[in-house]
Amino acid sequence: MENLQKYLLLFFRVYLGAFNLASGINFFFGVWPQPIPADALGAAYMDVTLKLGLFQFAKVLEMVGGFLLVTDLFVPLALVLLFPVTVTIFIMNVFFSPMVHVVISGARNFAFHCVLFAAYFGHYRALFKASVVPWPLWRAGGASDG
Repeated sequence: MENLQKYLLLFFRVYLGAFNLASGINFFFGVWPQPIPADALGAAYMDVTLKLGLFQFAKVLEMVGGFLLVTDLFVPLALVLLFPVTVTIFIMNVFFSPMVHVVISGARNFAFHCVLFAAYFGHYRALFKASVVPWPLWRAGGASDG
């Protein structure tokens, strides 16, 4: 059972990473056509994010985060970087796309991301403490020496 878990998490990590990496690369190099939301509200959202440069920034995050996941480097950081993109894609795909395969894609990637967050939760545990003392970068021992 532990082997199955290990390989499933490996699959989720590499799949999510490759998906994001390919999506980011595609935006800048135009390998296949960029999907355009059929819904007027979704199309307006995409237009505004393009004009503000947020869409381009999201694509850079997709490439960086995707590369990190595929190469198994800084995975907890990559998951944090990619989460706003994953949530946006989930909303756009699930609520604004008439195509079933696009809806499934957005929901699948969101589910994979949540499973990976749960798998790496130990690395985020300190973020959920109600009260912590500062641990400055400039102090070698930080909170542990006083």
